[in-house]
Amino acid sequence: MENIPANLISLIAFTIVMLVAMLLLALKNRFSRQIDKLQQELQNQELQLIALQTALSQNQLQVEANQQSYQASQLENEQVSKQLEHRIKVAQEQFNSKLQVIEQQLHQQPEDKLYSRAQKLVELGADIIEIMRECDIPRAEAEMLLAIHRQKKSKF
Repeated sequence: MENIPANLISLIAFTIVMLVAMLLLALKNRFSRQIDKLQQELQNQELQLIALQTALSQNQLQVEANQQSYQASQLENEQVSKQLEHRIKVAQEQFNSKLQVIEQQLHQQPEDKLYSRAQKLVELGADIIEIMRECDIPRAEAEMLLAIHRQKKSKF
């Protein structure tokens, strides 16, 4: 290396330093672009995160509103159900009561039915013969029914 002039060595060293500087500058520019690109992606992801958080908050509010609506509907349904159960119970009691009355009337003695029919005929103004014929009761009983009916009429 003793034969190489110092200027040449300086020039080569300067060239190498310049090449290294240019290489470093190119790398810096490349990394700067990558950093800018990554920062842009980060900002986009932050915006997406904010949008997702907003959507989540809205969904949570909607879920809460739906839960309140469901609870109100459930309470109303329970109240309606209780009212219907009560109405059914009352209707069953009325039905059973009327069924008992019907069964009692069905089990009445046939004579009772005849006398009830005779009483209705008297109230409708039937005469003794018609009452005896329709109800198959003796004349004395038909006369007694007519007399009782006349007494009731005269009191009013």
